[in-house]
Amino acid sequence: MTRQSGLSILGDEEPGLVRTKIVATIGPACRDYDSIRRLAMAGVDLFRLNFSHGTHAEHAEVWHRIQDVRRDSKKSIAILMDLSGPKIRLGTIVADDGVLECPVDALFEISLGDSVDFNAQADPKLGRLVCPVDELFEDLEVGQRVLFADGTLTMTVVESWPSQRKAILRNMISGRLRNRQGINLPGGGGRIKALTDKDLKDLNWAIEHPVSFIALSFVRQASDVRQLRQELDSRGIDSRIIAKIEKPAALVNLDSILEEVDALMVARGDLGVELDVAQVPAAQKRIIAKAARAGLPVITATQMLGSMETSTIPTRAEAADVFNAVLDGTDAVMLSGETAVGRDPVLAVRTMSQIVLQAETFSLTDPVSNRRFENSNMRTTDWARVTPITAAMVYTVAELVRQIQPKLVVAVTRTGRAAFALSKVRLPVPIVALSDNPSAINALALAWGVEPLALAHFGEPDENLKVALDWAMARNLIEPGDRVVHLRGAIANKPGHNALYIHEVGART
Repeated sequence: MTRQSGLSILGDEEPGLVRTKIVATIGPACRDYDSIRRLAMAGVDLFRLNFSHGTHAEHAEVWHRIQDVRRDSKKSIAILMDLSGPKIRLGTIVADDGVLECPVDALFEISLGDSVDFNAQADPKLGRLVCPVDELFEDLEVGQRVLFADGTLTMTVVESWPSQRKAILRNMISGRLRNRQGINLPGGGGRIKALTDKDLKDLNWAIEHPVSFIALSFVRQASDVRQLRQELDSRGIDSRIIAKIEKPAALVNLDSILEEVDALMVARGDLGVELDVAQVPAAQKRIIAKAARAGLPVITATQMLGSMETSTIPTRAEAADVFNAVLDGTDAVMLSGETAVGRDPVLAVRTMSQIVLQAETFSLTDPVSNRRFENSNMRTTDWARVTPITAAMVYTVAELVRQIQPKLVVAVTRTGRAAFALSKVRLPVPIVALSDNPSAINALALAWGVEPLALAHFGEPDENLKVALDWAMARNLIEPGDRVVHLRGAIANKPGHNALYIHEVGART
């Protein structure tokens, strides 16, 4: 991507090129057209619709506004539909939305239900909890740890009666519980379906509201992804699938999951609850590295600039977190509450863009950090993967860039595969992807370092190349005498052919 960044929050540097993509979550703080437009202009490439919140009608309104912004700005913008997944939550455990005190060693009975019966006679020595998820009780084996409220409170199963849908828990850490707070089972939860009934209903929404990506929450194994693919196929939905890696089981099964998905998300929120928090940074690096070798894009998410929900500046630790994610090789960074409910969503995006710019500049000048992913093991099937011929062409482009130092790489592609492959070899020059396929253009909003430009039709090489050259000239990225590498992964009337050109920019006319 070659997005101009014109804000100097962290210094007085000249405006530069931001190549790591930015994902922003839509919420009450930025649902209107003007906010969405300003976010797009500040650098957002993908808008995330979180289906854990909001109604179908509310999401539809936002979807239409994003289409309007895309049309008015002529900017490539993708939409990510994030399914709720089997997030386990408590039911109503306290009247009037109060709090339930949970002292150390206190015993609690948890049973199936939406709400505690506050009129029933209760054992004063036994606290009462309820959960409406039936499958939970099959996983409540004696000795199983049960985490509540993002891991701030831990209990252990001391007795269990799965057939009766109840268990006795002993509290390990003093704290409080509120209604409908989350439940996690570290190492457990295997009997809970990856796709819930709500998810299936939400997928029907996407039939009339096409999205570029659908994120599957709480993936544990490759079959979870295959199930979603089947559901999409049955509905005629051609969205790409992002697997959210937030369960320890997903880390164990990561290689097989990579065989099925189109992209990954390092979902550090629940991953940090399920794993020891000290293990999360290593897991993040492993996921990003695996995605790079597979030739698949990866998003790093959760709490990246969390303090900006209420503050106008991030903490130093947050800035370092974003910076290091870029150095690790993430293709995109994501904002959640910072934009959905934050104090200043646009400022959060601009701040993210500036930190990313600093990291990218550093990676190009620091010999240790300047990794080019030359050994990426590109695969040979499906959407984000490429044929051996295209992979060879991509590595030839990388070698040409090293040898002749062009100022621009242009890829003409029908499916987007060639451009995604180019993004994974981390070229030090901007990449422009040209396609007449709207689906590919929108999806390439997630491709690191790639600027997608729509073609009205595939024409002769010089005709298509001129679209990219005009775009680059208008942004002062090239000038007469500069070299441009031109890869055609799709040639009109010649399916299966590839071609590679080296073009020297002529004088402006």
